[in-house]
Amino acid sequence: MIKYLILVLKGIAYGVTHVVPGLGGALVLILLGIYEHFVEAVGNLFIKRENWKKYLGFLVPVGVGMVIGTIVLANLITVLLDSFPAATQFFFMGLVVGTIPAVLRLHGDMRPTVGRVVALLAGLALVVAVRLVDGASGQGTSVSIATIPGLLYNLVVSFLGGGASVTPGLDGSYVLLLGRTYEPVMAAVGNAPQFVFGLFRGEWAFELWIIATLAVGALAGIVIFAKLMDMALKRAPSITYYVVLGLIIGSVYGLWPTVPAQTSVLVRGLAFVAGTAIAVLFGRSRQEEAAVAEQGVQVPS
Repeated sequence: MIKYLILVLKGIAYGVTHVVPGLGGALVLILLGIYEHFVEAVGNLFIKRENWKKYLGFLVPVGVGMVIGTIVLANLITVLLDSFPAATQFFFMGLVVGTIPAVLRLHGDMRPTVGRVVALLAGLALVVAVRLVDGASGQGTSVSIATIPGLLYNLVVSFLGGGASVTPGLDGSYVLLLGRTYEPVMAAVGNAPQFVFGLFRGEWAFELWIIATLAVGALAGIVIFAKLMDMALKRAPSITYYVVLGLIIGSVYGLWPTVPAQTSVLVRGLAFVAGTAIAVLFGRSRQEEAAVAEQGVQVPS
């Protein structure tokens, strides 16, 4: 029971990343030590049916936590980003930087080579390019997704966003921002409980279709991209992890506040240090658990 409760809590942390532009969900999964397990379970759920019990035992509690984190904490994260934008972003940047040591320990052979450095630079360039495109496109008005064509568009954007959410260094929220569906989608998700209660009164809100296309598209993107990441990690782990490192380093640039900071350098510095320290402590904790597990002692994850 405790094991599943821990997975729910980790799912909540993963869900929060879906409403924070710039903070990729895959980074949090790496930080929590469940990324490889996640992409294997999601990518092979419909392929290796003999492992359904194992995969579902992991995915169901994580999924429940993800829904809780996305819906219940969406408003809280929005308030923090609105009230303390710079400090919050620097805290997330610290989390990202603190994840780097954990990634370097994910594989036994992480020696730098020419090919691996090129892979790192490719990952870095991809994230920087996404941020530059976002900046060049400006912060224009959102597209209308309250129509049938709009729902289909939301389905496609959500698919790409779901794929980004399981790719370290990329972020599903950024994809929604680029596609101009972020604001109407977050508005619908934030009011989801109200719409669900309306169903019991026989009321159907069009926003439920927005939430449904978001869920279907994002889920399909997560499954397909998770399978691709699982294959890459198993066939070329070192190169893949160097790409991941590039994506992670690039995401620091992606998290840099785009508006003038209203907080002091000291506050931003403390927020960054706090985020880094938490990430490093989580990474060390996972390393200790792995060491204990190798000695034959089962540790809940």
